[in-house]
Amino acid sequence: MHNLDIKTDLKKTIKKFTAAIAEKKAEEAKPLLNIVYKKIDKAVKRNILKANTASRRKSFYSRMLVDLSKPKK
Repeated sequence: MHNLDIKTDLKKTIKKFTAAIAEKKAEEAKPLLNIVYKKIDKAVKRNILKANTASRRKSFYSRMLVDLSKPKK
């Protein structure tokens, strides 16, 4: 049950982050990215996610924020 709580909390946080990205709110997404990182690291610590999966996801979410922050040509 504890693992399920961590997994659910991670999914909810990721949804908040992706919603902020979809609405193009970079300033709102920056602190959420730190929270997403924290939740992913906690999931790895509890063996809910594998380390490589966590690294890949962190990279993906970071790229989402960087792409949003880049000025369009």
